[in-house]
Amino acid sequence: MHCNSQIQSKESYSRQKSVEIIYWLRDYAQRRINSRLMDERRCITPHIVLDFGKKGLLGMLVPQSSGGVGLTYRDMFQVVQQLAAIDLNLASFVGVNNVLGIYPILKYGTPQIKETYLPNLAQGRDLAAFAITEPSAGSNPRGIKAEAHADGNGGWLLSGTKIWSGSASWSTMINTFAHVIDEQGESLGVTAFTIPEDAPGLRQGAEAPTMGMRGMVQNTIHLEQVKANRENILGEIGLGFAVAQDAMQLGRLGIAVMCIGGMKRCAQLMLRYATGRSIGIERLIDQQITLQRLSHLTAAIGAVECLVNFIATSLDEEKFVPPEAYLVTKIIAPELMWQAADNLVQLLGGRGYIESNIAPQIFRDARLFRIFEGPTETLQMHLGLLALYHTSQLCSSFNAFLGITEISDKLQYTAEYCASYLKKQNLSRSSQKKLSKILSQKLADVAAWGFVLACIQKCYQSQPSSELKRVEQWGQQNFLAKIADAMNDNLANDILLGTNQLENLINQYTENIGNVEQNMVGEENQLDEYLCKIPNVI
Repeated sequence: MHCNSQIQSKESYSRQKSVEIIYWLRDYAQRRINSRLMDERRCITPHIVLDFGKKGLLGMLVPQSSGGVGLTYRDMFQVVQQLAAIDLNLASFVGVNNVLGIYPILKYGTPQIKETYLPNLAQGRDLAAFAITEPSAGSNPRGIKAEAHADGNGGWLLSGTKIWSGSASWSTMINTFAHVIDEQGESLGVTAFTIPEDAPGLRQGAEAPTMGMRGMVQNTIHLEQVKANRENILGEIGLGFAVAQDAMQLGRLGIAVMCIGGMKRCAQLMLRYATGRSIGIERLIDQQITLQRLSHLTAAIGAVECLVNFIATSLDEEKFVPPEAYLVTKIIAPELMWQAADNLVQLLGGRGYIESNIAPQIFRDARLFRIFEGPTETLQMHLGLLALYHTSQLCSSFNAFLGITEISDKLQYTAEYCASYLKKQNLSRSSQKKLSKILSQKLADVAAWGFVLACIQKCYQSQPSSELKRVEQWGQQNFLAKIADAMNDNLANDILLGTNQLENLINQYTENIGNVEQNMVGEENQLDEYLCKIPNVI
């Protein structure tokens, strides 16, 4: 009983605190945030970072005992949803700090690291970053080449280059990943480290001028014989991918939450315009295409909410969440957010192309979600290959988590049909490989939409409503449409061009448009050689 009352007390505190932060954000945004100005200046206004830190937004999962606000996952995501509706860039900045920066330190850091850095990180006096991507390791993190060589004194020297690291040049602690090489030259596996920004040999590199999310810095980090000790390791030696996956899975769920906030904002703006704008004697809101798009958007919002809430609640209840669940959130939510942003611009017409009308910034910011934390296509292929070649395992995983067998039975039947179809085709090895990839991608959509539909049905069972019934019907339509697409018998006839054919065809375009590359010199940004520091002179 005492334990239950403590849990209820924590949940009550968390809910109350999250509501307090949300109402504060609504007031604060109207008085102190200018998203367009930050976008144009390519920098988050400093007072916002300071105020977010004081209010606890930069350490939402950190317990109160370590200086944080100690929210549950679900309550943290409610705050993130609100912030995303205000500004997707700010939501991403807060999300990166909480999930990719602080979370690995909180969960895997040594007691000394946590005691030293968590209080300042939780209160926004310091920031934390996550550096895993390399020039040769983007959507495939196993291509990491950074190395940490044993220094003979119980520590390691890290060398390598990390790119596109959000907030890295603003951060005090940087979580990074490298192959540990022992004193005999043997690899002990990729290991996670958290390194202070002022560590000798850690050099901040150039910023990347991004298309969207322009207020948040993305820069290169150079590791040049950076010293690390046992206290800098997150988790265990050789288990760095487990640390990275844990953080990135939570990050994928966070992206889905940001998509909910962004889609709701798009719906608000579309409704504002559609009710105020008339074409002839008919308001836009009364036109069939507008009704269709807004009906689709509101159903999409309801579906992703069911998906996110079910997973977040499971995390708070300390239930196991299968990795495939996070894949689904990342495959589904960003694509729906992208449709919402595109439809917002389209509905506004010429006004949607004017930067001062909000829509272009939402459009540019939303575009990152289809790439960040794994491109849609890469994650689709991974989930699809599971569905095609490990069908029973995937269906069992879904059943254990969701407890709805009817949907997994349909997934299993569809996957078996596709596997049988693939075997029956009299194709060359290369053509069969192409067809298996097409089938895998289509099966990924079946699996993803089946998972979403199951989450909607679970929500409807616990809280039935006419709106959730509509969302369930919408999810059912999408699920059945994906099944029909996967079981299309004409797939073998959809033969793609080969690599050589494509190269030859596109190279012929040179006759029409040339092959131009602009080489006019831009701004000079290097220090004059006569002003450079003389080597070996302090």
